[in-house]
Amino acid sequence: MVTLLIVIPVLLTHLNSRPGNTDSLATSTGTAVLTRTDQVTSADVIKMTPDHGRGVTAGMEAAGPAPTDKPVSTTTKDQANKKQVITFGDKSGPGKLQRARGVAVSPDNKIWVADRAQPRLQVYSMGGAHLYHFPQGSAGLGYSSKEPQDVSIDRDGHLWVLMSGYPTSSDAVAQFDRKGHLRANFDLPGTVPRIAPRGMAVGLRNNHVFVTWSGGYSGGVQAFQPDGKCLWEVGPQQRMMTPMNVAVNGDGNIFVSDFNTHFIYIYDENGQFVKMFGGPGRSDSNLSHPQGIGADSSGHIMVVDDSNQRVVVYTDRGEYVRHIAVHVKLPTRVAVGPGGQLVVINYNTITVFPRY
Repeated sequence: MVTLLIVIPVLLTHLNSRPGNTDSLATSTGTAVLTRTDQVTSADVIKMTPDHGRGVTAGMEAAGPAPTDKPVSTTTKDQANKKQVITFGDKSGPGKLQRARGVAVSPDNKIWVADRAQPRLQVYSMGGAHLYHFPQGSAGLGYSSKEPQDVSIDRDGHLWVLMSGYPTSSDAVAQFDRKGHLRANFDLPGTVPRIAPRGMAVGLRNNHVFVTWSGGYSGGVQAFQPDGKCLWEVGPQQRMMTPMNVAVNGDGNIFVSDFNTHFIYIYDENGQFVKMFGGPGRSDSNLSHPQGIGADSSGHIMVVDDSNQRVVVYTDRGEYVRHIAVHVKLPTRVAVGPGGQLVVINYNTITVFPRY
């Protein structure tokens, strides 16, 4: 077999792959040797710089302002069909992330990020270009005393944003159409503690909204109708401690990741406990401080295994399928694109894997 090596000058970020390592990134400018392959590897991630590249074509993004951040292009004639893992979001400019907490991908391949340091959502193309802030032409999401903490997209393509008012005001959930018009909103009840960050997901079957909560030693998830009526609450019965993220699959089942018990909890759409899976460990089906969680159209459940720097793929019954070594420092959230892309964020970067 002949291996074709293509040498491209890029900016490399070398990440310490030891689980839980909190050392700073060691960044250096060098030459990347790219090997043609049909599989995504856990090699060095190519960083996107805003002053190079071709930007986004009209076919990729039909609407929205011109991108302000244009990532470096790594495609050559011999490499036309070669797709690379890309990382972006940490460069200076309007698309710079600082405290990213939530991520969602819309059917038109836009990446929506809730950054607690910004009063609006950040919107990027799948190719790494910063497109605009949402809502456009507005100073914020309409909550001057709250910060965006999570984002989800419903069956009609509308955006749901979880707003944190901690510690001075109540948390809230708001629904926006794609033009930025407010469609619905409600305050979350103040009957539960808010020590840990909260996560949110919207079910595609009925637009029910699911929000986690935790007091540090006990926690759970609440289900709401789109008008804010609380349907049910679960979690303490299963001894949850720090549930921080939630996902809903196509069957309406709810999956909750608990940062401190290291388990994933499954409930049906009526709030009945089904089972739990995962558990503390560093290999295969085990987890160490799971955070972000998502479901794809094939029924797979993706879990960000924070301390192990990977994303673990399970069936919807909690059976281990495989894992992807993401080599992202302290990964926190995950989403799946319509073309099978895996989108992983931490507090100041977005990494896109072309497949998983």
